[in-house]
Formats: sequence, C-alpha cells, structure tokens
Amino acid sequence: MKKLFLLLFVFASMQVIAQTQITLTRADFPKPTANSPLPDSVLYTNVNGTNTTAETIDGASQSWSEAGLTGTTAYQTFVPVSATPFIFQATFFGSDYAQPLLNSNIAGQVASDAYEYYDYSSGNGKLQIRGFGANVTIPGSTTPLPLPAIYTSPDVVYVFPIAYGNSDSSTSSFNVNLPLPAPIGTVSVSRNQKRVNNVDAWGSISTPAGTFDVLRVVSTINRIDSIKTTFVSFGTPTNPVEYKWLAAGKKIPVLQINGNNVAGVFTKTNATFWGASTVATSNVNANFNSFMAYPNPVIENVTISFTLKKAATVDVEVVTITGQKIAHFHFNKQAGNFTETLPLQTLKAGNYIISCKSETETVSSKLIKL
Repeated sequence: MKKLFLLLFVFASMQVIAQTQITLTRADFPKPTANSPLPDSVLYTNVNGTNTTAETIDGASQSWSEAGLTGTTAYQTFVPVSATPFIFQATFFGSDYAQPLLNSNIAGQVASDAYEYYDYSSGNGKLQIRGFGANVTIPGSTTPLPLPAIYTSPDVVYVFPIAYGNSDSSTSSFNVNLPLPAPIGTVSVSRNQKRVNNVDAWGSISTPAGTFDVLRVVSTINRIDSIKTTFVSFGTPTNPVEYKWLAAGKKIPVLQINGNNVAGVFTKTNATFWGASTVATSNVNANFNSFMAYPNPVIENVTISFTLKKAATVDVEVVTITGQKIAHFHFNKQAGNFTETLPLQTLKAGNYIISCKSETETVSSKLIKL
C-alpha cells in the first residue's frame, strides 16, 4: 500500500513538473535590428474560432487542448517603417517596426493598405502601438484618403516582464482633421479607447504545431471611433477582446482568439495559431531541394532559384496575404538547378506570398514589394 501511495505521489509530481510557469521578456517578441530584416512568423489563419474552448479556462497550472484546429497558411509580417507607404513614414519615424493589418476599419469604414506602428518604450519595459496609417473612404467621398493617426499616448500591448497575475492598462486617442473640397469640407476622424491587460492563466497548450508552456494574456478594449463631417456625425462603440497564449521565443501568440463583448456576452469572431515554416519540407518524396526568391524586398524584378530532383512542371504564383492570386508563371523543367527572373514592375507595393508548386508539393516564401 505504501508503494502504491508513493507511485501515485511521484506520478502527481511529474504531472506538475510537466508544466512550467514561465516569465516572458522583450527577447521573446519581434527584435528589430539595424543590420538584419525583421523575421516573419508562420501562422494559420481563417480558423473557425467558434470551435475553440480554450477561452473558457483560466487560472494556474492549466492544460488547454486545441490540437484539432485547422487553417490556411499565412505569414505574420513585420516590416521596417521604410517599407510602409511614404506618406506615413514621417509620422511614425523612429518606430521599431510596422505590421500590416487585414480586414481593418475605422468607425465602420473600410481601411485599406493599413499598418500599425510598434515600438519598445525606453528601457524596453513595454511593447506599444504608437498608432496606425491607412487609406479610408469617408462618407460623401469616393476617393480613399490617407489617414496617419498617431495616439496621444501609446496603446500598451505588453508590459515586461510578463508574469502570471500581472495586470496593466492604458488609454489612447487620436483626432485627425482631413481637409476636403466643398461641399464636404473638413472631416474629423477620432478614436478614444482604454485597454486592460490581465495575465490570468498559465500552463501548457496543445495545438497542431505542438505543446507549449504558456502564459495567457486577456486584453479587453473599450473603443469609440467617430467621424464628423458637414453632413454626418456618428460614433461607433466596440468592445474587442483578445485572448493570447504566449510561449517563449515565438514572437506571436501560439494561439489567439478574438471576439467582441456585446452586452456582457463574448462572441468569438476568429482565431489564429502559430505554425512551423513551410519553406522546408520533410516529405520523403520531395522534389524541391531548395527554393529562394531575391532580392527581398523587391523593387522591379524578382529572381527565383530552385533545384529539382526529377523532371516536373512547375507553377509559380504570387498571391496577396489574403489569398488573391496576382501573378502566375508556368515552366516545364528537367532535373537540375534553375534560375528565373519574373517581371513584377506593375505589382503594387505591399506584402505577398510567392509559391513554387510541382505535382507533389509547394514551397513558399514571403515577398515584400516596394
């Protein structure tokens, strides 16, 4: 009987040891340097967030299981300020990096070519959003207008070190006046918001990419976006909620669930999870020995190089990060090393995925067009 109790005690101890309560610092997040490009992170997006249950579990020494998630491959892109539209660069000069935004809007108005601008506070004590730049179509106007919006106080995303039980908050706002010709006149676009961050759980989480020791940060945001013109004035209140499971060194959350709080009820909208790079493949039947696209960023033409083990038809595609195919090239190749120059002069500035496909596999890389 004593041996049985001893075995049970050892087993219980192993279960506790299997989870490690971690602390995260600036080193675990994007690390821009003057001499190297910012790394991208592979993630899976378009995940059906309504199938998750991880957001319902909080507290210490938890285990979350979301290994059944599926999604499409994309890239969480980090770019230098110099790679964003020139009209925004002066406003956000000195920011550490920018991140392209998808499906963004201001006061219910669709925003295109949008970027958030991040920096680390003095002493690397915080990661914060200084503001964003986007092209927004104002009611009464048919032409998108550039909107460089810098917060009066930064929107603080993380306070370092991140540890279980920590909490912090920040308030941020902007008000930008856009002069338009008559009869519209001056348009005022503003935002007022408060973010509250709570590190409310720790433990381990399983996703399709593996099992990770994590801290969970829950961010609740009370936001009002407003537009005022000569003819219309309205405000759009929203209450976004972000659940983020953070692991050491991954730069982006290994799982993030987004939604909105409406009348006290959380409604999920989407989820993303971190994955491994798709450029390298472990397929024993792989035909591609290598694949590169350069220069990157590209101004006019991009050169691709690849090696085939055997003869194959090869299709090269350039797609947007939302999956829209922009360009397609077709080649019939024998086994060997190949270099091809692709004309991309007419491609709009932005972030893309360039993929090289054969009958059995696809290799991809992120591509920045300046």
